Amino acid sequence: MKLRGVLPIIPTPFDAAGEVDTDGVALLVDHAVRAGAGAVVFPGVASEDLHLRAEERAACLAAASAAAAGHVPLIAGINSDEPGGMVALAEQAASHGADAIMAMAIPAMERDFAHWFARIAAATGGLPIILQNVFRPRGADLSAEAMLRLAREVPAIRYVKEEGVPSGPKVSALVAGCGADLDGVIGGGGGRYLFEELERGIVATMPALELLEIHVALIKAYAAGQREAALRLYERTLPLLLIQAPYRMRMTKLILVLRGLIASDVVREPVPEMDQALKALVQEYYARLADLTERAHV
Repeated sequence: MKLRGVLPIIPTPFDAAGEVDTDGVALLVDHAVRAGAGAVVFPGVASEDLHLRAEERAACLAAASAAAAGHVPLIAGINSDEPGGMVALAEQAASHGADAIMAMAIPAMERDFAHWFARIAAATGGLPIILQNVFRPRGADLSAEAMLRLAREVPAIRYVKEEGVPSGPKVSALVAGCGADLDGVIGGGGGRYLFEELERGIVATMPALELLEIHVALIKAYAAGQREAALRLYERTLPLLLIQAPYRMRMTKLILVLRGLIASDVVREPVPEMDQALKALVQEYYARLADLTERAHV
């Protein structure tokens, strides 16, 4: 399976009472398909994955899988704070029709990363794996050399999503190591370093959902050799992405509510609250960015 373009992470919509809205998950997947996503991801960190109960996670995954089927691949994240749980989630993801798995290298795997990723691969029946590399304390923050070695040891690992800060040097080292053991490198970090990552050779990016059309336009422009147009779009995303860095899914859901794509901006993740002044600024920034995109006919 070839992964290219923008692979957005679908957030988990909650209703006003804080309960999961599975119909909302399906609607967001449908929006991503219509907006040009190359694949969809559920759940990921931006889905508040560690704050979903087991039955909620399963129901949302089923809804995402049904909505994506026949349109785009579904990449199922299997993040957990312990490796055995990731193996069980990998099996669940495969049973729900996932086309690929995203698995974070976590500190609890440190004695033998290859052992745990081989178990994850076996649990899926051979689905391709995206190795997600995140800085500590949540992730293991592997070196590029360690990730390339792990890909050689576990053939199911076909991609790396690099989330480090700075990401650039690792991305370059990983891209240089692509070949028989690794099909490509995917950018992370919410798209904050997207242009640099494109310059260094990523094949796809995996941001949050709220700027999907703009990210799709940016990637298409860059692929068509329209570097200046891509750079202009990237520059205009930065005010929003700087706000997103600490506020994370609060900003994502605020914009999705403004766009009428979800009904509630309720968040379970313990991230800072946004006051009314900041919300107004986010709305202004987004309106300017959307207007630029419309005038550019992208």
